[in-house]
Amino acid sequence: MSEDVYFKLGERLNENPMKMLLIEPYLNILREFYTEEQATLGANFPLGAHKARDLAKELNRDEKELTELLEDMADNGLIFVAKTDDGESEYSLIQFVPGVVEFQLMRGMDTPKDRKIARMLDDFLEGEMGKLMGEVMKDPETAKQMMPNAAVRTITVERELPAGKEIYPYEKVTELVEREDSFAVAKCYCRHHAYLVDEPCKVEGVPDYSCLWFGKVADYIVDRKFGKRISKEECLEIVKATEDAGLIHNAGNALDQTVAMCNCCGCCCGFLKMMKKFENYSVVAYSNFEVAIDAETCSGCGDCIDRCQVGALDLSGEVVTVDKDRCMGCGNCVTVCPTESLSMVRRKHEEPPVIGDTFAGLGV
Repeated sequence: MSEDVYFKLGERLNENPMKMLLIEPYLNILREFYTEEQATLGANFPLGAHKARDLAKELNRDEKELTELLEDMADNGLIFVAKTDDGESEYSLIQFVPGVVEFQLMRGMDTPKDRKIARMLDDFLEGEMGKLMGEVMKDPETAKQMMPNAAVRTITVERELPAGKEIYPYEKVTELVEREDSFAVAKCYCRHHAYLVDEPCKVEGVPDYSCLWFGKVADYIVDRKFGKRISKEECLEIVKATEDAGLIHNAGNALDQTVAMCNCCGCCCGFLKMMKKFENYSVVAYSNFEVAIDAETCSGCGDCIDRCQVGALDLSGEVVTVDKDRCMGCGNCVTVCPTESLSMVRRKHEEPPVIGDTFAGLGV
């Protein structure tokens, strides 16, 4: 086997916005996910989306054999497929994360292979990679090179948005959903990963299917049986159910499309765990809102403390206080305050979603 093909594949995957350190534990993961033939194709795959006949010409491959390989990789979450307006398939190489990693366990299966993958990813993230990432995350400039923009953005619970203020469409869950016309839902990769390594989610009432997908990615997920088709109404019902469970809405951080909406818990979500572990708060783009506390009416009951997924609230005194560096602006704490002492207010510094998206490696 040509060992350097996996290094070349890693280099090609790093041409996407989200990058990984090309160390041996990472290359071992690539060896698990890709056969040598698949890795060779991936290493030479041009950026963007391409029809099979065009790829065959560019790569000097037989079109029929290449199409079979592309379709097999698509079934395994390595190649993204979207239909053009004329019904033809266009193929693109899926980025490693978010992307390939999630697709490996998104079907929610529990086989020896699934458990092996989950353990490998755990060892990878908690071992040498975790140590190196810890050093990277301490240096803002280096971290920016690895992750130019946050992949996801927190969306505030809509009913807790401040009344009488202008709210932009990208700040409202319903607006993000309404602009889409194709919907799918899948099991949360993060929670299923945690289950497979015998560390199940600690949050009660979480729907079995809680990760929402939109547009062409939703179509791909349904076609390749990573998840199931749902209606817009069912999508909004899942949004409500995840809010009731106290999960954080984290949507794709793009101005023109949503792509995905994760509903995240602090015990399983890879992004939230990274943020807390490395104390790097640029991993997720916060909402443009933060919690404000009325100390005069706060009873110090602590209901909001249990609700916060990122440990941003504290009750060491008689009333609750908030760490504004940690507060993502999800609004979940406000929904359970019995004295209405908590409210959401605009941050002094606002950030719109990025133009384009770190899901660009999905071919959308």
